[in-house]
Amino acid sequence: MDLIQQGIAKGLIRFDDEQKNIYYIHQDKRRNYNNPEEQVQAETFLKLVLKYGYPVERIQQFVSVTMG
Repeated sequence: MDLIQQGIAKGLIRFDDEQKNIYYIHQDKRRNYNNPEEQVQAETFLKLVLKYGYPVERIQQFVSVTMG
């Protein structure tokens, strides 16, 4: 089973009916999965949680950064 399927089974992510948008359930974020960067981010997130055991609560994605 690949990381995406494991993430769905564990309730970490889900997809819409068209497999176009990915939902990060813990962060309540929706992103366009057709974007290649998003596919890398999803795989990295799932690898941190499933393979390396990072707590999902300690991972923050898509945080705005103030410059200057």
